[in-house]
Amino acid sequence: MWTVFLTIIGTLLFTKGFLLKRLVVNENSTCHVNFTDNLGEAGCWMHRRFNRSVVIIIDALRYDFASYNATLAKTESELPFQNKLKHIHELRSSKPLNSRLLKFVADPPTTTMQRLKGLTTGSLPTFVDAGANFHSSEILEDNWIDQFLKERKKVVFMGDDTWLSLFPNRFYRQYPFPSFNVQDLDTVDNGVLEHLTPELRKGDWDVLIAHFLGVDHCGHRYGPNHPEMARKLSQMDDMIRYHTQNISRNHTQNISRTLFLKKPTRNWPAEDHQCLMC
Repeated sequence: MWTVFLTIIGTLLFTKGFLLKRLVVNENSTCHVNFTDNLGEAGCWMHRRFNRSVVIIIDALRYDFASYNATLAKTESELPFQNKLKHIHELRSSKPLNSRLLKFVADPPTTTMQRLKGLTTGSLPTFVDAGANFHSSEILEDNWIDQFLKERKKVVFMGDDTWLSLFPNRFYRQYPFPSFNVQDLDTVDNGVLEHLTPELRKGDWDVLIAHFLGVDHCGHRYGPNHPEMARKLSQMDDMIRYHTQNISRNHTQNISRTLFLKKPTRNWPAEDHQCLMC
């Protein structure tokens, strides 16, 4: 009798607390401009500080991948994933007012679709959503991609093709690459690198999104303590160094730089979600 009672109570608690139903807010924000000062250019809700923005997402980049340990550097006892992103450390040291290393811990599920949905809408995912990761549906609730389009901004995308399932027919130009072959460490990253520099030289877009996957796939295939992880992190360091320096030199374009480091899976033995903005 008590066993049946406890089973029923446990099932109810599980379904009510674990299998939460995700509520979607159907109302969308509208732009209301009511500036009382003359600072900056006109914008939506607040003054616009930049004409163009570059958003780079490095999938599965843990906080300890991005942080720099000077003690390890002196002793030369670094693991394959440690101290490979040296340019992030250099940016934080040389431009402390313009660079931040922020640590975030995300609630599960942390699969790619749920993390992208949270990143673009500000909503919280549930475990029921995890099953949709392999068949992502279009996002209809309010999100910053659609808000850019309402303001007639042109968004260019390259990288993980999950974005196209979530935001079909939204991008001015798009360069998607298949994302589910975790054995492949380089196809997506090399594809993004091939298109990133030419797109940065163009002047017909407002927002550019580049989503790299190689670090995530390397983590699934080899784990963090492997020479391939050192190679992929060094490749990302070269990418960050090259593009931040080149954007900095191009003052006339007035481009902001935002680098999001996202961990979308629970299969890593560390923190779930980190973010760096520089």
